[in-house]
Amino acid sequence: MNKPILRTKYLERLQSVKDTDTVKVITGVRRCGKTVLMKQFIDLIRSEGISEDDIIYMNFELLENDFPNYKEFYETIIKKLDGRRKYIFLDEVQIVPKWEKAVNSLRAGYDCDIYITGSNAFLLSSELSSLLSGRTFDIYVMPFSFREFLEMNPSDGTYPDLEQRYDQYVRMGSMPMITTDLDQTIVRETLLGLISRVITNDIAPRSEIRDIGALNRILRFMFDNIGNITNPASIARELGMSNHKLVSSYLSLLEQAYLLCAVPRYDIAGKKLLKTNAKYYCIDPGMRTALIGYERKNIGRVLENVVFLELIRRGYDVTTGDIDGKEGDFIAVKGSDIRYYQVTWTLAGTSEREFGSLKRIKDNYPKTVITADRNVSDGQDGIREQNYIEFLMEQW
Repeated sequence: MNKPILRTKYLERLQSVKDTDTVKVITGVRRCGKTVLMKQFIDLIRSEGISEDDIIYMNFELLENDFPNYKEFYETIIKKLDGRRKYIFLDEVQIVPKWEKAVNSLRAGYDCDIYITGSNAFLLSSELSSLLSGRTFDIYVMPFSFREFLEMNPSDGTYPDLEQRYDQYVRMGSMPMITTDLDQTIVRETLLGLISRVITNDIAPRSEIRDIGALNRILRFMFDNIGNITNPASIARELGMSNHKLVSSYLSLLEQAYLLCAVPRYDIAGKKLLKTNAKYYCIDPGMRTALIGYERKNIGRVLENVVFLELIRRGYDVTTGDIDGKEGDFIAVKGSDIRYYQVTWTLAGTSEREFGSLKRIKDNYPKTVITADRNVSDGQDGIREQNYIEFLMEQW
């Protein structure tokens, strides 16, 4: 088995808030590496001199940590406290009913530094937020970037081999447990099983789902239509469902479980978010391949999905642009750092359209067209043309 790679960026963020008066909340889709990250951070603080006796780790998916209520969980932790500062790590803590009451009491009443993980945005519900009064620090862990995928599945560094690795990346996916030495059938069964487990364990228990079949149909439809502007009413029509409010509710549940990412539209000229319509992307291209297959005709949309995820990893807030009713792909904002991106598999026959979308934007922020074309030009009117491998391999 390959040794887990260090999730350096996430470890740096955890290190930056160590010993602060916040509960560190590590969330992300199931099996994206949250537990491994937590254990890597435990190893890090051990190396810095924190005693093993002052580290408390509990995985709530194990039977020995199957507590019927938060009081028994709380009392178990209390027995481990001895007046010294403790570092408490609670893995998949949302399994314990009303766990947030115990966590808040530990934070408020004892000398401890608390870290928790969970596979559902429910973890950050309004109840938790109100109990902790803003005393949380949130770290959203994503599946592997392309660079991380290459650490697990090394390339010889040549451009043709990097292209081949990218093809594996979108076919097999970015989940840490998937490696290129696995048979494609095993990969597909593993990822379909993961999707099923997310729905069964992370969505169904925390919602009043009336129709699991409808939820699965919506997920399949959304994976098949990544990057298309849509809304619950149009989805309901396409699927022959009469209740668009139910579709909206199910979309929200799929987002909370981190299977889907919604990207709102932003009116560039009017400088405001638009309330209607959005684009949706999947959290892992391999899940999409497992669920609906891989078709060359959709490689441009898949690349768009990969670029979106990479921008989120880099810390940008991402919207899709709208200027004079014309669609742009991405507006990426991180503080005063604002960038515009168009994504296309090839500029052959589409150059005017792709560059034209960015030319309509009259400010001076960086603008880039990302393409799979090997021979990129110098761009047009200050708009950069960039090969997708170069973009994905950038240091940040």
